[in-house]
Amino acid sequence: MNSEKYAVIWKHFNHNSEIGDRLNAEQDFSLPYFLSEEEKAKFDKKEQVSLNPFHLVMGLLVGYFDKPPGIDTRFAKKKAASIIREHLPRFKTNSLENLVLDLSNFLRDSHGQKVSLQSLIAGVELQPSSSAIKYDACIDLIGCIDSDELEDRIAAVQQLKLFLSKIDAKELKQELVPDYMKMIQIANEF
Repeated sequence: MNSEKYAVIWKHFNHNSEIGDRLNAEQDFSLPYFLSEEEKAKFDKKEQVSLNPFHLVMGLLVGYFDKPPGIDTRFAKKKAASIIREHLPRFKTNSLENLVLDLSNFLRDSHGQKVSLQSLIAGVELQPSSSAIKYDACIDLIGCIDSDELEDRIAAVQQLKLFLSKIDAKELKQELVPDYMKMIQIANEF
């Protein structure tokens, strides 16, 4: 997954490396790291880029559905939730749900709603019971559909309707329920 403004790179690890041992890897694996525009420019020039847990967690969310050629992404998908939970204290939050919402909000502000949407859809995979993550994903889906940012509009509308149908309004903050109802109307107009 590449864009002019950011990149997700997949870094190879040996199964017996420190991180491989910590993740109980039985074979070599790769993990995704998110690079900002500036970091991507350095990486493209073969300059050193210092990768840290922020890059990894963002990479796991934005690159969750990546299918880079020649890279097996199954291990990263399998371990994504546990890796992210391991880093919750660094992000000063107590739940996977809150971290997905916070990082997706950061991504929306710094890289746009399409990148945020990718992170939120990964969040739905990792935390399927979260109505809050689905709610934010619906906001980004509507924005991306309206601005024609997605390749398959029909699939996006179907995804929007599916997420809306799986949101439990009782789990949302009360002030969000009217907007949720409005999103249902919007989805039916698409």
